[in-house]
Amino acid sequence: MKEISLMIGAMGLLLLLLRMWPRRKTGSKLKLLPSNWPKVSVIVPARNEEAMLGRLLDSLVALDYPELEVIVVDDCSTDRTFALASSYPIRVLSGRERPDGWHGKHWACHQGAEAARGDYLLFTDADTVHAPESLRTAMIELLASGSQGLTALPFHENPKFWERLSGPFYLLLLAATRPYGKAHPRQYFAIGQYLLFARSVYHSIGGHEAVRSIQAEDLALAKQVLLKGGDWQVHTGKPFYTVRMYGSLVEFVRGWRRNFRAGVQMGPPWAPIEMTLYIAALAGAGYWKDPIAWALMGLTVMSMVPMQRRLGRFSLLGPLLWPFSIGLFCLVTILALYDSVFRRPLVWKNRKYAHAP
Repeated sequence: MKEISLMIGAMGLLLLLLRMWPRRKTGSKLKLLPSNWPKVSVIVPARNEEAMLGRLLDSLVALDYPELEVIVVDDCSTDRTFALASSYPIRVLSGRERPDGWHGKHWACHQGAEAARGDYLLFTDADTVHAPESLRTAMIELLASGSQGLTALPFHENPKFWERLSGPFYLLLLAATRPYGKAHPRQYFAIGQYLLFARSVYHSIGGHEAVRSIQAEDLALAKQVLLKGGDWQVHTGKPFYTVRMYGSLVEFVRGWRRNFRAGVQMGPPWAPIEMTLYIAALAGAGYWKDPIAWALMGLTVMSMVPMQRRLGRFSLLGPLLWPFSIGLFCLVTILALYDSVFRRPLVWKNRKYAHAP
């Protein structure tokens, strides 16, 4: 029994290495003269984002891209979001009331896309800060790959100590979505903080209107691309943007509870098996008196250190204190399963939505 358990743990380590080790991207190089750059519309849905929006807009107006418009859609905010956005040299739309059957963010993105003048659309969130060269690099990568859509791994800022311990949480999450592997409709990575499409592709998959009642619009849009036979690109190189998604541990659990709920419903059926393998590798299959188990744990922890370094400001203590991250992961998963099984309504941004995928 012990030998079988340790073998399962070893399989978890090998799978983690396979899923999370970077690959060299293939594809032809693309050279564009400045006159050839397509126009890009950056669309920001914003509801009560006064505290974060300034940093994002500072970074967007500083983007080193020649053909650019920035559109902020104020989603019926009750704070100074509209006034703050209006102080920048960008387009600011006062969002219309959300129709029945729409999620708020999806409706704001839809209005931004309707108003956009660009040949390409980049959807991003108010909690991001973009690097000056990021949009040029993203466009070159998208065009060179011939893909129909592109997303990008975030780089987590993690100003608080507890955030810097959460590296294994994110590694398990990403291992389940295979950002370094080829995307297919049952297992793929997408994040709403960075979604780039040609306008023609966006409309061909139905845009946000096609996913208006689906909670995880980022996953749903990427899946539409894949189901129509398109290629989905994930940028895994130098980060395009930094992010701080949640300011407290309570917000972290609440936010990921919502995200995991969508993941439970849209993820591959074999995901729980993979999670069990990863945790078995971290825990030495539970045989803590066995030197082979300790070697397995040590190799797993050591492999996580360079992996998490690429994803943000994570502490070396995070993999060593892995029960903190894995405990959070299990807690959020249980809460998401509870919400899904009992079809609890979703509450987000002071809005309540009936249970939906």
